[in-house]
Amino acid sequence: MSYNLFKEFIFLSKKIREEYPMSLGEKNSNWEEVCRSIDVDIPVLFQAIYSRVSGTKKDIKQQQLMDFIPGYQLIHISELVNENIKFNNVYGFNNDFKDLKLIPFLTNYSSDFVCYGKMNDGREVVGTIMHDDQQFTPMHDSVEKFFETICEFYKKDVYFLDADGYLDYDFEQEGVIGAEINPSIDYWLG
Repeated sequence: MSYNLFKEFIFLSKKIREEYPMSLGEKNSNWEEVCRSIDVDIPVLFQAIYSRVSGTKKDIKQQQLMDFIPGYQLIHISELVNENIKFNNVYGFNNDFKDLKLIPFLTNYSSDFVCYGKMNDGREVVGTIMHDDQQFTPMHDSVEKFFETICEFYKKDVYFLDADGYLDYDFEQEGVIGAEINPSIDYWLG
């Protein structure tokens, strides 16, 4: 299901940014090896994404094509290991994460991350950790809910291009739709 939702995300993103899917590049031939070096059991989120595309390099020349979601780029497969090391060096000390394995897949220039998380009991979540707070905040209680939410943001015009051609969003509508799809997650109520 995640594969189909990622495919839908690509389709919807192309509707407002024609060149965005191409900017993600084709899958890297060693994507599985890279992902296994981070987690032996490659999370379905990483399978859905990196089996199709490589991601966005930090030094992308067309900055309007940087954002996977507003403000966050999909970490390029060639930068994934280093970003994971950087993430663990900054946040790995936090005892609050002892029951949760976190792997970043989206980042911004402030070193904030959107992460895949797996609980010790096997539950999967997607959430954010900000450099100035250093607390993991769940945003979606499954990988499917993550993809479903961002696809709905495209369908309901929550995501749009600003006057300069950058991906932007309607803050109020994002909260309303996010809460509808993720009713058990407090993040959308703030």
